[in-house]
Amino acid sequence: MNKTEFMSQLKKHLRKLPFDEVKEAVDYYEQFFDDAGEENEQAVLAELGSPLAVASQIVASFAAKGTENSAKKGLSTAWMTILAVFASPIARPLALLVAVPAAALVIVVIAVLLSIGATGVGLVAGGIMSGVTSVSIVMQSFSTTVFFFGLGLTACGIGLAVIIGTVKLSKISFDTLAKSVGGFILRRNKK
Repeated sequence: MNKTEFMSQLKKHLRKLPFDEVKEAVDYYEQFFDDAGEENEQAVLAELGSPLAVASQIVASFAAKGTENSAKKGLSTAWMTILAVFASPIARPLALLVAVPAAALVIVVIAVLLSIGATGVGLVAGGIMSGVTSVSIVMQSFSTTVFFFGLGLTACGIGLAVIIGTVKLSKISFDTLAKSVGGFILRRNKK
């Protein structure tokens, strides 16, 4: 995540607050990033945490300020306070609820693809070894040499086909995963 993404998400999470409050918060964090300098951007992002957590603090602060300033907004201020108090502890576990299975799925796909690719490499290596050893027994039995040389070529061919198939399957798998995760994120952002 970079400064631009952080600020964009912060604005999105603050959209229910009055315009002046949002502008004040955005200006404050823009100044915070500017004071730290571009070289310290990642350190500032790590210090601030997620934009949702920062937005929850801002909403809670706004709700508390609103409670002190006017009692006539009673019900809406109470709701804002309740939302701010309960949003932060719930948001992280919900994010983990989505992130952990998605990460596990990616790990499983990578492991399966690596194992299939390793099988292809093993077949190619075994085929080469079979071909090389068949040449060493040419003087003992010509028919055995031809059999093992043919077996080696067959293993190499199958191994190369498996490796090429694995590369193509990897591309398809990662494209599908990227589209699925991207579609999910876009649908969540529209809500």
